[in-house]
Parts: sequence; C-alpha cells; structure tokens
Amino acid sequence: MADYVIGDVQGCYDALMALRKKINFNIDRDRLYFLGDLVNRGGQSLAVLRWVYARQANCQSVLGNHDLSLLYRYHLPKKRSKNAEFKAIFEAPDHTLLMNWLLHCPLIIDLPNALLSHAGLYPFWDFDTFKQRAAWAAQKLHRKPIKYLRNMYGDYPEAWQDDLNKVEQWRFIINSLTRMRFLDTAGGLNFTEKMATTKKPGLKPWFEYLPENHINKPLYFGHWSTLGLYQKGLVNGLDSGCVWGGALTAVRLDDQQVIQVS
Repeated sequence: MADYVIGDVQGCYDALMALRKKINFNIDRDRLYFLGDLVNRGGQSLAVLRWVYARQANCQSVLGNHDLSLLYRYHLPKKRSKNAEFKAIFEAPDHTLLMNWLLHCPLIIDLPNALLSHAGLYPFWDFDTFKQRAAWAAQKLHRKPIKYLRNMYGDYPEAWQDDLNKVEQWRFIINSLTRMRFLDTAGGLNFTEKMATTKKPGLKPWFEYLPENHINKPLYFGHWSTLGLYQKGLVNGLDSGCVWGGALTAVRLDDQQVIQVS
C-alpha cells in the first residue's frame, strides 16, 4: 500500500495515465491525493474528472482555483464562457454527479504524515486557526454554493480583519487557499506577481514567512507552475507545469520519492 500526492493535472489526462502506469497504481492498495486544479487548459478535463470520480474511494482532491472556476460557471449559468472543456463537462450526461462530487471536495486535506492545500498555508495564522477557517469556508460553499460563488471573485480584502463581513472573510480564505503566491510584510496577498521571483519591494513567497516549527509534517501545494518542483525543509511545491509542457509530479509519502512524467 502506498499513498501519493500529485500536482496540478489541469485536464492532462494522458499525462495522468502515464503517471498512473509509472507508479504502478493499484486501486486495491494505493491512494492518490490531488493538489487541486484537476481541470482546464489541458484539453481532457472531462476524462480527468471521470477517472478520479470513478475511483473516489482511493482518490481525493482539494479544490483549486480552476476547479472553483468550473463550479462558478456551473452554478451561475449566465457566467458561462466559451471554454470548450467546461462546455463538454456541462453537456456530459453524468455532469450532475461530477459537479456534486467536485463541490464537496475539501479545501485542505490533513493526513497523519502530510498537509495538502492548493496554494499553501497562510503563514500569519497558527495551524489550528488555519484548519478551522478552511473547514468553515468549505462548509459555507457546500451549503450555499450560489451565494458564495457569486461573491468569490475579487482581490479585496488583501489581508484578514476580524471585522470583515462573512462574505469578505470567505473570499479571503478562498484566495489564500487557492490563489496565494507572494505576500507583503503585513500579510497582504499579492495577485499580480506570478513568476518564481519578484523584484517588487516588500514581497516574499508565502512560505518564507512560515515561522520555524509552524508545521510538524510535510506541507504540499500546487498552483505555482513558474516555481516548478520546489522542496525545502517541510515545504513541497508540486506544480511542475504539466499543462505548459513541463512534468506531472507525484511524491510517494512513505519515503518522499519524487516520480515525474513529461
């Protein structure tokens, strides 16, 4: 039995199948944990969703920003665009099952030997606060998807404040869990810098703000394709840009072995 964490698939079904073969995935003994962004841009999003959904007893994923974009357009039909991959999902006979399953995917997965989040762990919250707020945001999304998805998009608030209304607090939690890359010294989220480094003063990658001993087990995130495979201490970034011609990356949790397919 082996557990694997897999970076952003983004609709790259052929790459996922090649990775499945390379790790010799056995549905009777192995488990796969995805870091979100199962869909969009790769051309085979429906196939990816169907494959993971059909193996949900052994496959679990956190929500990424592209997954939330799909849910946004599903629950708010007037916001649908010409995205061919999303259109194929909406027209599929099993779309209701797929969308309901995706809606109920968690925002974080807390395993005994790993913590999984699409964009990372907001470093200005202690670990318990982080888990509580992630669970609260997921509950709001599950219970009232139209209300919260309608108010999801926006870069405000940049930083957490206790006097924000519920929708603003929810948006900040979603942004920190699914869009975060760089932060300023006050904990403000920056959404304009998307490369691996920045020359903009006062900004650092979120993980450089993590206090020492803030986490006691490996943390895995995706989302940051320009950063590529990143491993330093307990922090592991696994979005190696498969959809842009890079690799699809998996890590076997019991021994931290990295497995990639291009």
